[in-house]
Amino acid sequence: MHKISKIQLQNKNKNRANVYINDVYSLSCDVEIILKYKLKEGLNIDKKNLVELIEESNEKRAFQIALHYLSFKPRTHYEITMYLLKKDYEDNIINKVLEKLIYYKYIDDKQYALNYISSAIAEGKKSSNTVKSKLISKGISLEIIEDCIKLFSSDVNIKIAKEISNKYFYQKSNLPLKQLKSKLSQLLVRKGFTWEVIDACLNDLDQNSEVQSTIDSNKEEYQLQAIKLAEKYFDKYSKKENNSYLVEKKVKHTLYQKGYDIDIIDVAFESIKK
Repeated sequence: MHKISKIQLQNKNKNRANVYINDVYSLSCDVEIILKYKLKEGLNIDKKNLVELIEESNEKRAFQIALHYLSFKPRTHYEITMYLLKKDYEDNIINKVLEKLIYYKYIDDKQYALNYISSAIAEGKKSSNTVKSKLISKGISLEIIEDCIKLFSSDVNIKIAKEISNKYFYQKSNLPLKQLKSKLSQLLVRKGFTWEVIDACLNDLDQNSEVQSTIDSNKEEYQLQAIKLAEKYFDKYSKKENNSYLVEKKVKHTLYQKGYDIDIIDVAFESIKK
């Protein structure tokens, strides 16, 4: 038989108390549990009851910790599990907490997935593949993801990709189109769009009259850029190569790799030869 030798309220949390058994600290628990079991100093308690008391106290504390974690933003079943594991709670306590959270509808993986997908569509910055990967990382089952991702149709996916492409074009319209397309493709790949969608975006730029008008109005700027680069690389290659034909080839090849059209490259090289 064990005897409760002291019950002491915690300084930082008056809703919890430290319980000492046989003059040794044994556990901390909510005051509510102390009142529920009418615990008091000098009370004898057997080992079985003590174990049950500790488990109930841990469960209540873990539930409060989970609620606090949820107060910042919605969480998934997996996120709550991992959070409580890091707090050193045992599986049986975590399972009980999760059951209670699900019962009170504090966590719902399907609703979480639906909300996340809807927000991603409204935000217009992620592909469906990126959204799926994010939901997988949050521990949501593939069954739930596949059911919910139907909201993110292929038409929506392409629409978002085209909006990203158009915005990127106007931000980088000072770049020659080939270079811009290359950088745009890399951006869309990083965002998880397929090459089929990327090709559709690039074709859209080619067929967009406003985009083509902007390109036409920037041709003089492209030409000045190309001339400046041609001068830079002409000086660089001339120091290493005496053959003027090879120097010209290297300069033009470099400019082509940077996305300039052949006609702009030819004009640029003729300009620096004068």
